[in-house]
Amino acid sequence: MEVRTEFSDLIRAMARRDWGTIDRLLTEVERSGWRGGSQVIAAAFAIAVNERFAPAPFPTAVARFVAETQAQFPAAQSLPRLEMEALVRAALGEVDLIDRLSPETALQMQIVLLGRLLQDSYRSEPELEAFVADVESTAADYL
Repeated sequence: MEVRTEFSDLIRAMARRDWGTIDRLLTEVERSGWRGGSQVIAAAFAIAVNERFAPAPFPTAVARFVAETQAQFPAAQSLPRLEMEALVRAALGEVDLIDRLSPETALQMQIVLLGRLLQDSYRSEPELEAFVADVESTAADYL
C-alpha cells in the first residue's frame, strides 16, 4: 500500500510552520479517515525522536522536552505529561512503557510532539524531502 500524500504534506507543513495548511490537512484527514495515517505519523515521530535524543537519551532531557512542549503548545496542555514522556522513551526503545496507552491518545501525542520536533530542527528543503522519503519508506513497511 502506498502512503497517502496528505500525510507527507502534513509533515512538510509542520516542518515549515504552515499553520493554515496544517489545519486544512488535519480537517481533510479527519473527514476522509486516518487510514494509514497513524503509521506515517508514528514513523515520522520515531525518526525525529531518534534524531533528537539518540544515542544516549536521558529521562531528564525527555521530561524537559515534554514540559517545554506543553508550555509552548496549547494543544499539549491537556495531554498527560508522564504518558507523553513514556511515548518519547518508547520511540527510543523502552516500548513496554506504553502498553496501556490507547492508539488514539498516542496519535494525538505524536502529532503534537512531532510538530515540536520538526520545528526545533531546521531542515533545508532537500533535507526535509529526504526526511519525508525516509518516513514514507518506513511507513510503507507497515501498511
